[in-house]
Amino acid sequence: MLEKINSPDDLKTLSVAELEELAEEIRQFMLVSVGKTGGHLASSLGVLELTLALHSVFDFKKDKLLWDVGHQCYVHKILTGRKELFAKLRQRGGVSGFPNPDESDYDQFAVGHAGTSIATAIGMALGEELRIENPSAGLRTGVELRNKDNQPNTQYTSRNTNKIVAIVGDASIVNGVSFEALNNLGLVKRQLLIVLNDNSMAIDQTVGALAKYFSKIRLSQTYEDMRNTCNNILEHLPVIGKGVEGIIERIKKTIRMTLPASQMFESLNIPYFGPVDGHDIDSLKQLFEEIGQLNRPAILHVYTKKGKGFSPAEQDGRRFHSTGPFEINGDSVKSDAVKTQKSFTEVFGDHLVELAEKNEKIVAISSAMCDGTGLEKFREKFPKRFFDVGIAESAAVDIAAGMAKVGLKPVVCIYSTFLQRSFDQLFQEVSLQNLPVVFCIDRAGLVGSDGPTHHGMMDIGFLRMLPNVTLIAPASEKEMQLALEFAFEQNSCVCIRYPKDSVPNGDFDKNSGLLKPFEMGKSVTVKSSPDSKVAVVSYGCMLAEAMKAAEILEKENIQIDVINARFAAPIDEKIIELLAAGKHIITVEDHRISAGFGSAVLEAAAEKMEFGRKTGKITVLAAPKRFIKHDLRKAQLDTIGVNADKIVETVKSMKV
Repeated sequence: MLEKINSPDDLKTLSVAELEELAEEIRQFMLVSVGKTGGHLASSLGVLELTLALHSVFDFKKDKLLWDVGHQCYVHKILTGRKELFAKLRQRGGVSGFPNPDESDYDQFAVGHAGTSIATAIGMALGEELRIENPSAGLRTGVELRNKDNQPNTQYTSRNTNKIVAIVGDASIVNGVSFEALNNLGLVKRQLLIVLNDNSMAIDQTVGALAKYFSKIRLSQTYEDMRNTCNNILEHLPVIGKGVEGIIERIKKTIRMTLPASQMFESLNIPYFGPVDGHDIDSLKQLFEEIGQLNRPAILHVYTKKGKGFSPAEQDGRRFHSTGPFEINGDSVKSDAVKTQKSFTEVFGDHLVELAEKNEKIVAISSAMCDGTGLEKFREKFPKRFFDVGIAESAAVDIAAGMAKVGLKPVVCIYSTFLQRSFDQLFQEVSLQNLPVVFCIDRAGLVGSDGPTHHGMMDIGFLRMLPNVTLIAPASEKEMQLALEFAFEQNSCVCIRYPKDSVPNGDFDKNSGLLKPFEMGKSVTVKSSPDSKVAVVSYGCMLAEAMKAAEILEKENIQIDVINARFAAPIDEKIIELLAAGKHIITVEDHRISAGFGSAVLEAAAEKMEFGRKTGKITVLAAPKRFIKHDLRKAQLDTIGVNADKIVETVKSMKV
């Protein structure tokens, strides 16, 4: 059946039995595709039936569907003409792992962060109310159009022909932006359906009071009697005839009306339905057809199973949240990946445990990414000193500030792309107060297959402008350990950035320059030659590429210095002294060229150098000011020209 599905229009004539058959085919298609490429599997399996029901009822060529978060969208992409691109899922030339308007008109926003869909849906709904209908009708105001004499134009009183649906994950609903949006839902005077996809599990287990609230709802097995259930639904629906009464008997087996949840949402004046079985296509279709006719916002609470239909993913949703390639062998899974080296994340997690054993003041905070940030060992070893605040990065920063204020040593572990959401808290509660919070910024730089929503290409820029904040980046396993030790010794904020990548092999750490403890604002020389006229100054993980370039050049009898900067704030003055001595400098970093490490060196040089004095030249190798598409991390570095070959080419262009 899947071969015959080229657009959502092909679903409209299918029976429920045929849709269920199609669901199984899509499930197998995803298992095969993601098994070859890797990807966000468990979440998309969980919304399979839900997505089919949505596309069967709504017409998202003109209706609007918004996802939050975007990794749930695989079924949506398969149904909207992109199934052939899944052969290269998250690879160059293939489909991205998140909604992307550049791929299809069925996608509204490129979205990889949580908490956005309700607010953007409100904006679209308000925009629909205000957009120009035609030259004579003027703008939409309230619930009716008015003519040029400001009189109601009854011809257009039923003008909202398109529908808006926002899919919100249960982990996203606890985000502050989601609550701010819910508080503004009363601005909307037309249809807007919010589907709360409650799979009882975020990337890590959903935490917090609201999550416990939903758990209480899930565990409740008490059904309202048929009459009350019918009345509860009917009171929120327009008068549409006897059809509703006829379907209640079939719906009541999947709908559980629970007063606490109803009270919670309806206290915000939002009609609430559910929770309902998110895998029952028949009932979901009926509910969408009826609730979709409401001329006001409403919430449908849907209960789904993450990894539904694939037992390894059902049993271990965290592992299959974002998985690499794998092979299926019955009920077991074999990973294709052969691990040979530790990652920066693993080195961080292991050494944090060692330091915490010696210092009881060390506490760790995660934003629903315990496994992804390497904190699982810390959580097991020190459960009372580990805090997961859910997808609430801003709150994580403020909580850490409070802990630091009373004398603890908090380490906040957040991906670079998500730390962007906490800039005001970094400024107000950490930098301004000069508090010793340690930020371990994982997935800094290019992240590969997750693409532009997840690249960490701006952290140096927005962090180095803050007073009382030190920025460091380790280049190796040993430096990762030394960086942590240095950070906990400081009485002000220290940020450590590192990539989603393996640390260099063991021989790399034998260089004496990488064994020295970190000293505030001091770089280390890794390679030097009295005959060199160029110094390659590398920041963080790019040191491996700088050393590789030095080896290539040495074979051609070209000598260069290689300096491991270690710090982006403050910049070592010795680097600027090289310019005064007439040496050219090439800076290398895994960050956008704007406001990055190279920019910091240029600023320091401009401040220290005398105008008109002959000095060396500074060349910055960094990512261009554009979004980098999904691909392998190495391929992305090659594309932007931040690698050993580009360093060699740049040195030679200086004709030294």
